[in-house]
Amino acid sequence: MNASANVPVRTAAELTKFDVTIRRFDPAQGPASGQEFVLPVDSPDEEHAIASTLANAASWPGKVADGQPLPVAFMAVHVARR
Repeated sequence: MNASANVPVRTAAELTKFDVTIRRFDPAQGPASGQEFVLPVDSPDEEHAIASTLANAASWPGKVADGQPLPVAFMAVHVARR
């Protein structure tokens, strides 16, 4: 018996459109030092929308200057259906 036979498969029709607001900031200066961005994401639920958006933020450009890493952090601020 295949163990994955009981696992439901999600289709594109089951995804919901969300706008996830994240803040990019210098952790040494705190969240107030940052800038907010609203990013659209199609996801099965709010938690996944936030997690995937923050994971994708890790690949954000501008984290290195003159070969030195810059201090940068991200936080979720808001999630809403669109």
